Amino acid sequence: MRNPDFALEGPPSAWERLGPVMERGTAGEFDATITGDPCIVWDSARGTYHMFYFAQSPSGSSNGHAVSRSASEVGPGAWRKLGPLTYANPEALLGQTHKPWVMQDPYRPNIPATIDGEYWLFTVSFRGMTKVIQVATSASLDGPWRVRPGAVLDVGPREAFDGYHVDTVTAYWFAERAQILLFFKGYPREPQPDQPLSPFGSSNAAAVMRPGDAAAEKLGKVIAPASQPGHWAAGWVGGLQVLPARQGGWYGLINASPTPPAPVEDEGLMREPPPSQGGWAYTRAAWPVSGWQVAEQPIEWVRDLPPAAIQAGERVNLWRHHLLVFPSGELYLYYNSGAYGQERMFVRRARLALPPAR
Repeated sequence: MRNPDFALEGPPSAWERLGPVMERGTAGEFDATITGDPCIVWDSARGTYHMFYFAQSPSGSSNGHAVSRSASEVGPGAWRKLGPLTYANPEALLGQTHKPWVMQDPYRPNIPATIDGEYWLFTVSFRGMTKVIQVATSASLDGPWRVRPGAVLDVGPREAFDGYHVDTVTAYWFAERAQILLFFKGYPREPQPDQPLSPFGSSNAAAVMRPGDAAAEKLGKVIAPASQPGHWAAGWVGGLQVLPARQGGWYGLINASPTPPAPVEDEGLMREPPPSQGGWAYTRAAWPVSGWQVAEQPIEWVRDLPPAAIQAGERVNLWRHHLLVFPSGELYLYYNSGAYGQERMFVRRARLALPPAR
């Protein structure tokens, strides 16, 4: 099995750009306009990595997947697309679905967790114009995935922090608790009085469920928009990937923006105004649902993109950062960038000198 127990000493500071890693499909294909929002797990049946990603074409949104060429080749040109995900009961989907996440072992990054021999896939579905979160299970990462009817995470009351949408889910199986910990992005419909700089900005929130539960229990916000004017996360926050920290606690890889969204009545669709950027948060808590502190700076400001990156297609936003951890300490950072509706996936690499995990 790849990726033994791992703990991160600290966020890497130097990244080498490798370029585009997942091109959009050709006209008429399911991913012709967007490839992004990756979730990468180790595929023990193949001995390679398995990527799940958000795909879009003029006909709508869906989930795609791909596999790496080998256990060590995961950069540009190393991924073979397998097409859109298949579902054993597609009629159970509430509408178009996207932004897939395969539940993982929180202590071993990129290792998928199984419960009673099945993998769990969480996905964001459109129920009319409202985003909700559904779950599907399968004995194979290849699917087909059997969808549970209904939403495992639904929107809250109109005045709640998640009264408009729930989105951008991640999930971890804490076996010692027999609980699944979910992180999700909640969009408010009404202004939030505890967010004076960004009353309509989304927050990262947490929820828990046991395998037999029909729905998850929400625990509330865990990372809200920052309260300092001009902070890179002062507008909205989302997309929390957790990694164990060597000093105890957890690091979180997030996306955020300094730009507050407008009221829903003024701009219902643009709930994530640019620029989106990736960055880090940290909590000392053993159970990572409290105490999160966001870093003062992102990994990179969009305004600081070098000319070569812009020429390669990076611009406007750096979306949904996802970290692939190798046992050697080699790290691959995936994200999608480009003009809205024309995004494709890019990758960077960093190397850390890591002592064995305790």
